[in-house]
Amino acid sequence: MRLLATFALAGVLVFGPAARAEDEGSIGVEIKIDDGKIVVVKPLNGSPAEKAGLKPDDVIVKIDDYKIKDNVQPEDLEATVKEISKHKPGDKIKVGIKRGDKDMTLEVTVGKRSEIVPKKE
Repeated sequence: MRLLATFALAGVLVFGPAARAEDEGSIGVEIKIDDGKIVVVKPLNGSPAEKAGLKPDDVIVKIDDYKIKDNVQPEDLEATVKEISKHKPGDKIKVGIKRGDKDMTLEVTVGKRSEIVPKKE
């Protein structure tokens, strides 16, 4: 199963359109479900995710104290987005990742969605 979503804090609901304020938080990373895991497709250029060191193919396993369960389903992806959506621009969050066979924790400073996510024309 391949789903793409912008990992936008309080900014993008994974399923369906919704009105969003432009000053909501975001870390600016495109993610997908791949083989039951939340996998980074790419961080957006200049985004907090890119600045913190997130890379394509990183597997996200934890957001602060929220552990992402094994065998992720679409509703788990949505729950993960909601878990981080409580953070505001300027907040620092810890993103636990697996890169190859290494476990890492990256600190990401949440940015403003309007400054990270390109506007659709």
